[in-house]
Amino acid sequence: MIRNHFTATGVVFNDNNDILMINHAKLNAWLPPGGHIDANELPGDAVLREIYEETGVRARVLPNTRGLGLPGMELDLPFTIILEDIEGDGTHNHIDMIYLCSAETSDVTSQPSEVSDAGWFTHEQVKRLKTFDNVLKTIERAVEYIKTNADNGDGV
Repeated sequence: MIRNHFTATGVVFNDNNDILMINHAKLNAWLPPGGHIDANELPGDAVLREIYEETGVRARVLPNTRGLGLPGMELDLPFTIILEDIEGDGTHNHIDMIYLCSAETSDVTSQPSEVSDAGWFTHEQVKRLKTFDNVLKTIERAVEYIKTNADNGDGV
């Protein structure tokens, strides 16, 4: 039986464009904060909840809609959506909606039940953390996106 779970992850930037990362206790790897979307929860709300629960950081999702002129109906689009094969055999998948977020607070307090450590890292420091290739590639693209938009005056 195949189990597909919807998850939401936040690549969170602070005012210095540092990136918020957690050391996931079970996986023993550094990841952006995120987790399962609860029943009846919107993905954008889920990512903000997970960021706060895991790190104590309050954040906001960076606006991203198609601009269809449907006020109050258009949800912010994820930066990307990836399919993560959790067991390596296709039987347990996370459909991970990855959002770009801006920190509204910067003090980090990790949640000991899931997170063994958390903190802010420069892009160069993230490259040296123990993590997964998909995490590094996603962060690389997110940093490029933020830099391009900051150069256009639309940054974090």
